[in-house]
Amino acid sequence: MRLALLTEIPAPYRIPLFNALAERVELRVLFLAERDPRRGYYALHRGEWRFDHRVLGGRQLRRGGRWIVLNRRVLRELRRCRPDVVAVGGWNQPAFWLALAYCRARRVPLLVWIESTERDARSESRLLALARAAMVRGAAGAYVPGTASAEYARALGVELVETAPNAIDAEVFERAAVDRSGRDGCTFLYAGRLDPEKGLDTLLEAFRDVPGELVLVGQGPDEARLRSLAGERVRFEGPKDRDDLVAYYRDADVFVLPSRSEPWGMVLNEAAAAGLPLVATEESGAAHDLIDGNGFRVPAGDVRALRDALDRLARDAPLRERMGARSRELARGFTPDAWADGVASAADRALRRTGRR
Repeated sequence: MRLALLTEIPAPYRIPLFNALAERVELRVLFLAERDPRRGYYALHRGEWRFDHRVLGGRQLRRGGRWIVLNRRVLRELRRCRPDVVAVGGWNQPAFWLALAYCRARRVPLLVWIESTERDARSESRLLALARAAMVRGAAGAYVPGTASAEYARALGVELVETAPNAIDAEVFERAAVDRSGRDGCTFLYAGRLDPEKGLDTLLEAFRDVPGELVLVGQGPDEARLRSLAGERVRFEGPKDRDDLVAYYRDADVFVLPSRSEPWGMVLNEAAAAGLPLVATEESGAAHDLIDGNGFRVPAGDVRALRDALDRLARDAPLRERMGARSRELARGFTPDAWADGVASAADRALRRTGRR
Protein backbone atom coordinates (compact mmCIF):
# COMPACT_ATOMS: atom_id res chain seq x y z
CA MET A 1 0.00 0.00 0.00
CA ARG A 2 1.30 3.46 -0.94
CA LEU A 3 0.44 6.13 1.63
CA ALA A 4 1.12 9.85 1.26
CA LEU A 5 0.95 11.83 4.50
CA LEU A 6 0.81 15.63 4.44
CA THR A 7 1.75 17.34 7.68
CA GLU A 8 3.02 20.80 8.59
CA ILE A 9 6.55 20.34 9.94
CA PRO A 10 9.01 17.58 10.92
CA ALA A 11 8.40 17.84 14.66
CA PRO A 12 11.11 15.71 16.34
CA TYR A 13 8.64 13.69 18.41
CA ARG A 14 6.84 12.59 15.21
CA ILE A 15 9.93 11.06 13.58
CA PRO A 16 9.76 7.71 15.45
CA LEU A 17 6.10 7.42 14.39
CA PHE A 18 6.91 7.92 10.72
CA ASN A 19 9.81 5.48 10.97
CA ALA A 20 7.46 2.81 12.34
CA LEU A 21 4.80 3.50 9.70
CA ALA A 22 7.39 3.20 6.91
CA GLU A 23 7.93 -0.41 8.04
CA ARG A 24 4.25 -1.21 7.33
CA VAL A 25 3.41 0.74 4.18
CA GLU A 26 5.20 2.43 1.28
CA LEU A 27 5.25 5.84 2.93
CA ARG A 28 6.04 9.30 1.64
CA VAL A 29 5.72 12.19 4.10
CA LEU A 30 5.18 15.61 2.55
CA PHE A 31 6.16 18.39 4.99
CA LEU A 32 4.70 21.80 4.17
CA ALA A 33 7.70 23.59 5.74
CA GLU A 34 10.82 22.79 7.70
CA ARG A 35 9.87 24.94 10.69
CA ASP A 36 6.89 26.69 12.21
CA PRO A 37 7.91 30.31 12.99
CA ARG A 38 5.61 30.31 16.03
CA ARG A 39 7.69 27.58 17.70
CA GLY A 40 11.08 27.80 19.31
CA TYR A 41 14.22 26.23 17.91
CA TYR A 42 14.47 22.47 17.86
CA ALA A 43 17.05 20.09 16.39
CA LEU A 44 15.79 17.95 13.50
CA HIS A 45 17.95 14.85 14.21
CA ARG A 46 17.94 13.98 10.51
CA GLY A 47 20.18 10.99 11.11
CA GLU A 48 17.21 9.26 12.76
CA TRP A 49 14.86 9.64 9.76
CA ARG A 50 14.13 6.31 8.02
CA PHE A 51 11.26 7.25 5.71
CA ASP A 52 10.85 8.86 2.28
CA HIS A 53 10.01 12.54 2.57
CA ARG A 54 9.86 15.87 0.81
CA VAL A 55 9.79 19.42 2.22
CA LEU A 56 7.46 21.27 -0.15
CA GLY A 57 8.27 24.81 0.93
CA GLY A 58 6.35 27.86 -0.20
CA ARG A 59 5.23 31.30 0.84
CA GLN A 60 4.40 31.63 4.54
CA LEU A 61 1.83 34.00 6.01
CA ARG A 62 1.15 34.87 9.65
CA ARG A 63 -1.93 36.59 10.99
CA GLY A 64 -2.48 36.68 14.73
CA GLY A 65 -1.86 33.16 16.00
CA ARG A 66 -2.49 31.60 12.57
CA TRP A 67 0.23 30.35 10.25
CA ILE A 68 -0.47 29.49 6.61
CA VAL A 69 1.86 27.94 4.04
CA LEU A 70 1.07 28.38 0.34
CA ASN A 71 2.67 25.36 -1.33
CA ARG A 72 2.94 25.01 -5.12
CA ARG A 73 4.18 21.42 -5.32
CA VAL A 74 1.36 19.54 -3.59
CA LEU A 75 -0.44 18.17 -6.65
CA ARG A 76 2.81 17.47 -8.48
CA GLU A 77 4.16 15.40 -5.60
CA LEU A 78 0.90 13.48 -5.23
CA ARG A 79 0.80 12.68 -8.94
CA ARG A 80 4.42 11.58 -8.74
CA CYS A 81 3.96 9.10 -5.87
CA ARG A 82 0.45 7.90 -6.94
CA PRO A 83 -0.73 6.97 -3.43
CA ASP A 84 -3.46 4.44 -2.68
CA VAL A 85 -4.43 6.50 0.38
CA VAL A 86 -3.72 10.11 1.36
CA ALA A 87 -3.64 11.35 4.97
CA VAL A 88 -3.70 15.03 5.93
CA GLY A 89 -2.89 16.67 9.24
CA GLY A 90 -6.11 18.65 9.61
CA TRP A 91 -8.12 21.27 7.73
CA ASN A 92 -6.21 24.49 8.42
CA GLN A 93 -3.75 24.54 5.50
CA PRO A 94 -4.40 25.07 1.75
CA ALA A 95 -2.26 22.01 0.98
CA PHE A 96 -4.75 19.79 2.78
CA TRP A 97 -7.54 21.07 0.54
CA LEU A 98 -5.47 20.48 -2.58
CA ALA A 99 -4.97 16.92 -1.35
CA LEU A 100 -8.74 16.53 -0.92
CA ALA A 101 -9.29 17.79 -4.48
CA TYR A 102 -6.72 15.30 -5.76
CA CYS A 103 -8.42 12.45 -3.90
CA ARG A 104 -11.84 13.34 -5.26
CA ALA A 105 -10.55 13.53 -8.82
CA ARG A 106 -8.65 10.22 -8.55
CA ARG A 107 -11.20 8.48 -6.26
CA VAL A 108 -8.52 7.91 -3.66
CA PRO A 109 -9.61 7.68 0.01
CA LEU A 110 -8.51 10.54 2.24
CA LEU A 111 -7.89 10.21 5.97
CA VAL A 112 -7.84 13.15 8.38
CA TRP A 113 -5.49 13.17 11.36
CA ILE A 114 -7.73 14.66 14.07
CA GLU A 115 -6.06 15.67 17.33
CA SER A 116 -8.56 18.35 18.33
CA THR A 117 -11.04 17.80 21.14
CA GLU A 118 -14.29 19.49 22.11
CA ARG A 119 -12.31 21.46 24.70
CA ASP A 120 -9.79 22.79 22.17
CA ALA A 121 -10.24 26.57 22.12
CA ARG A 122 -8.41 26.79 18.78
CA SER A 123 -11.39 25.09 17.11
CA GLU A 124 -13.86 27.88 18.00
CA SER A 125 -13.37 30.02 14.86
CA ARG A 126 -16.46 29.99 12.61
CA LEU A 127 -14.31 29.81 9.48
CA LEU A 128 -12.41 26.83 10.86
CA ALA A 129 -15.69 25.19 11.86
CA LEU A 130 -16.96 25.45 8.28
CA ALA A 131 -13.66 24.12 6.93
CA ARG A 132 -13.71 21.28 9.41
CA ALA A 133 -17.23 20.23 8.41
CA ALA A 134 -16.36 20.28 4.71
CA MET A 135 -13.15 18.28 5.21
CA VAL A 136 -14.95 15.67 7.31
CA ARG A 137 -17.62 15.26 4.63
CA GLY A 138 -14.97 14.63 2.00
CA ALA A 139 -12.88 12.22 4.07
CA ALA A 140 -13.16 8.44 4.13
CA GLY A 141 -12.25 8.37 7.82
CA ALA A 142 -9.95 9.63 10.54
CA TYR A 143 -7.28 8.47 12.92
CA VAL A 144 -7.01 10.02 16.38
CA PRO A 145 -4.53 9.90 19.29
CA GLY A 146 -6.88 9.05 22.15
CA THR A 147 -10.24 9.07 23.89
CA ALA A 148 -11.05 12.79 23.82
CA SER A 149 -10.26 13.21 20.12
CA ALA A 150 -12.17 10.00 19.23
CA GLU A 151 -15.28 11.38 20.93
CA TYR A 152 -14.80 14.65 19.04
CA ALA A 153 -14.38 12.92 15.67
CA ARG A 154 -17.54 10.87 16.15
CA ALA A 155 -19.44 13.99 17.22
CA LEU A 156 -18.40 15.53 13.89
CA GLY A 157 -20.03 12.62 12.10
CA VAL A 158 -16.93 10.61 11.19
CA GLU A 159 -17.89 6.93 10.92
CA LEU A 160 -14.48 5.34 10.40
CA VAL A 161 -12.41 6.35 13.44
CA GLU A 162 -9.22 4.49 14.29
CA THR A 163 -7.11 5.17 17.38
CA ALA A 164 -3.42 5.66 16.69
CA PRO A 165 -2.06 6.58 20.13
CA ASN A 166 0.36 9.50 20.14
CA ALA A 167 3.79 8.26 21.11
CA ILE A 168 7.42 9.23 21.54
CA ASP A 169 10.77 7.48 21.41
CA ALA A 170 10.33 6.16 24.95
CA GLU A 171 13.93 4.94 25.20
CA VAL A 172 15.14 8.55 25.21
CA PHE A 173 13.00 9.55 28.19
CA GLU A 174 13.20 6.27 30.08
CA ARG A 175 16.78 7.32 30.85
CA ALA A 176 15.21 9.84 33.24
CA ALA A 177 13.26 7.17 35.15
CA VAL A 178 15.52 7.05 38.21
CA ASP A 179 14.96 6.17 41.85
CA ARG A 180 13.66 9.38 43.41
CA SER A 181 13.16 8.05 46.92
CA GLY A 182 15.20 9.75 49.62
CA ARG A 183 15.25 13.13 47.91
CA ASP A 184 14.72 16.26 49.96
CA GLY A 185 11.86 18.49 48.85
CA CYS A 186 9.84 18.29 45.66
CA THR A 187 10.65 19.76 42.24
CA PHE A 188 7.76 20.46 39.87
CA LEU A 189 8.52 20.69 36.15
CA TYR A 190 6.76 22.28 33.19
CA ALA A 191 8.18 22.03 29.64
CA GLY A 192 6.68 23.78 26.64
CA ARG A 193 5.89 27.19 25.21
CA LEU A 194 5.51 30.16 27.52
CA ASP A 195 2.22 31.16 25.99
CA PRO A 196 -1.05 32.41 27.52
CA GLU A 197 -2.96 29.30 26.42
CA LYS A 198 -0.62 27.15 28.50
CA GLY A 199 -2.12 28.50 31.75
CA LEU A 200 1.19 29.18 33.45
CA ASP A 201 -0.19 32.21 35.27
CA THR A 202 -2.62 29.84 37.01
CA LEU A 203 0.28 27.54 37.87
CA LEU A 204 2.35 30.37 39.35
CA GLU A 205 -0.54 31.52 41.51
CA ALA A 206 -1.30 27.98 42.68
CA PHE A 207 2.36 27.29 43.48
CA ARG A 208 2.75 30.21 45.92
CA ASP A 209 1.46 28.15 48.87
CA VAL A 210 3.00 24.83 47.81
CA PRO A 211 6.38 23.74 49.20
CA GLY A 212 9.17 22.92 46.78
CA GLU A 213 10.65 24.33 43.57
CA LEU A 214 9.06 24.99 40.17
CA VAL A 215 11.13 24.74 36.98
CA LEU A 216 9.82 26.16 33.70
CA VAL A 217 11.58 24.99 30.53
CA GLY A 218 10.75 26.80 27.30
CA GLN A 219 10.31 30.20 25.75
CA GLY A 220 7.46 32.24 24.35
CA PRO A 221 5.64 35.56 24.15
CA ASP A 222 4.35 35.39 27.72
CA GLU A 223 7.78 35.08 29.35
CA ALA A 224 8.15 38.68 30.57
CA ARG A 225 4.71 38.68 32.21
CA LEU A 226 5.30 35.29 33.81
CA ARG A 227 8.65 36.41 35.24
CA SER A 228 6.88 39.36 36.86
CA LEU A 229 4.44 36.93 38.54
CA ALA A 230 7.02 34.36 39.66
CA GLY A 231 8.43 34.06 43.14
CA GLU A 232 11.94 33.18 44.25
CA ARG A 233 11.30 29.43 44.10
CA VAL A 234 10.58 29.52 40.36
CA ARG A 235 13.37 28.94 37.82
CA PHE A 236 13.17 29.85 34.12
CA GLU A 237 15.51 27.62 32.16
CA GLY A 238 14.84 28.69 28.55
CA PRO A 239 14.31 26.32 25.60
CA LYS A 240 16.04 22.93 25.58
CA ASP A 241 16.55 20.35 22.86
CA ARG A 242 15.11 16.87 23.32
CA ASP A 243 18.27 15.26 24.62
CA ASP A 244 19.00 18.15 27.01
CA LEU A 245 15.45 17.91 28.36
CA VAL A 246 16.07 14.41 29.71
CA ALA A 247 18.14 15.79 32.60
CA TYR A 248 15.25 18.02 33.67
CA TYR A 249 12.88 15.07 33.77
CA ARG A 250 15.47 13.16 35.80
CA ASP A 251 15.78 15.96 38.35
CA ALA A 252 12.03 16.53 38.66
CA ASP A 253 9.58 14.83 41.02
CA VAL A 254 6.25 15.87 39.42
CA PHE A 255 5.27 17.09 35.95
CA VAL A 256 2.60 19.81 35.52
CA LEU A 257 0.67 20.80 32.38
CA PRO A 258 -1.82 23.58 33.30
CA SER A 259 -3.02 24.33 29.74
CA ARG A 260 -6.22 26.17 28.95
CA SER A 261 -6.20 24.52 25.51
CA GLU A 262 -4.14 21.45 24.59
CA PRO A 263 -5.33 19.03 21.88
CA TRP A 264 -2.89 16.39 23.18
CA GLY A 265 0.30 17.36 25.03
CA MET A 266 3.26 15.16 24.04
CA VAL A 267 5.16 16.28 27.14
CA LEU A 268 2.81 14.07 29.16
CA ASN A 269 4.07 11.08 27.16
CA GLU A 270 7.64 12.11 27.90
CA ALA A 271 7.01 12.68 31.61
CA ALA A 272 5.15 9.38 31.97
CA ALA A 273 8.03 7.49 30.33
CA ALA A 274 10.37 9.29 32.75
CA GLY A 275 8.37 7.90 35.68
CA LEU A 276 6.86 11.14 36.96
CA PRO A 277 3.43 11.70 38.54
CA LEU A 278 1.33 13.90 36.26
CA VAL A 279 -0.90 16.88 37.01
CA ALA A 280 -2.79 18.23 33.99
CA THR A 281 -5.99 20.00 33.10
CA GLU A 282 -9.15 18.41 31.74
CA GLU A 283 -8.48 20.49 28.62
CA SER A 284 -5.32 18.47 27.88
CA GLY A 285 -6.26 15.64 25.50
CA ALA A 286 -3.53 13.27 26.68
CA ALA A 287 -4.68 13.58 30.29
CA HIS A 288 -7.75 11.48 29.49
CA ASP A 289 -5.55 8.53 28.49
CA LEU A 290 -2.28 9.05 30.37
CA ILE A 291 -3.64 9.93 33.83
CA ASP A 292 -5.19 6.94 35.54
CA GLY A 293 -3.99 6.39 39.09
CA ASN A 294 -0.76 8.26 38.43
CA GLY A 295 -1.76 11.87 39.04
CA PHE A 296 -4.59 14.38 38.94
CA ARG A 297 -6.77 16.06 36.34
CA VAL A 298 -8.05 19.51 37.28
CA PRO A 299 -10.22 22.12 35.52
CA ALA A 300 -8.26 24.71 33.55
CA GLY A 301 -7.90 28.01 35.40
CA ASP A 302 -8.93 26.52 38.76
CA VAL A 303 -6.21 27.78 41.11
CA ARG A 304 -7.55 25.99 44.16
CA ALA A 305 -7.88 22.58 42.50
CA LEU A 306 -4.39 22.87 41.04
CA ARG A 307 -2.95 24.01 44.37
CA ASP A 308 -4.54 21.07 46.20
CA ALA A 309 -3.12 18.56 43.71
CA LEU A 310 0.37 20.04 43.84
CA ASP A 311 0.33 20.33 47.63
CA ARG A 312 -0.72 16.73 48.11
CA LEU A 313 2.11 15.47 45.92
CA ALA A 314 4.65 17.84 47.47
CA ARG A 315 3.97 16.48 50.94
CA ASP A 316 3.69 12.76 50.15
CA ALA A 317 6.86 11.15 48.76
CA PRO A 318 5.48 7.56 48.89
CA LEU A 319 2.48 8.70 46.84
CA ARG A 320 4.80 10.23 44.28
CA GLU A 321 6.75 6.99 44.09
CA ARG A 322 3.61 4.89 43.51
CA MET A 323 2.25 7.29 40.92
CA GLY A 324 5.58 7.44 39.11
CA ALA A 325 5.61 3.66 38.76
CA ARG A 326 2.05 3.76 37.42
CA SER A 327 3.09 6.42 34.88
CA ARG A 328 5.75 4.12 33.46
CA GLU A 329 3.22 1.30 33.26
CA LEU A 330 0.78 3.45 31.29
CA ALA A 331 3.50 4.82 29.00
CA ARG A 332 4.27 1.33 27.70
CA GLY A 333 1.01 1.31 25.72
CA PHE A 334 1.93 4.49 23.80
CA THR A 335 4.55 3.35 21.31
CA PRO A 336 5.46 4.28 17.72
CA ASP A 337 4.48 0.74 16.70
CA ALA A 338 1.00 1.17 18.21
CA TRP A 339 0.61 4.48 16.34
CA ALA A 340 1.76 2.96 13.07
CA ASP A 341 -0.58 -0.02 13.49
CA GLY A 342 -3.50 2.38 13.99
CA VAL A 343 -2.73 4.45 10.90
CA ALA A 344 -2.13 1.38 8.73
CA SER A 345 -5.40 -0.12 9.96
CA ALA A 346 -7.30 3.09 9.16
CA ALA A 347 -5.83 3.13 5.64
CA ASP A 348 -6.68 -0.52 5.09
CA ARG A 349 -10.25 -0.03 6.31
CA ALA A 350 -10.69 3.02 4.08
CA LEU A 351 -9.49 1.07 1.03
CA ARG A 352 -11.85 -1.79 1.79
CA ARG A 353 -14.81 0.53 2.27
CA THR A 354 -14.18 2.17 -1.08
CA GLY A 355 -13.74 -1.22 -2.79
CA ARG A 356 -10.13 -0.53 -3.74
CA ARG A 357 -8.67 -3.43 -1.78
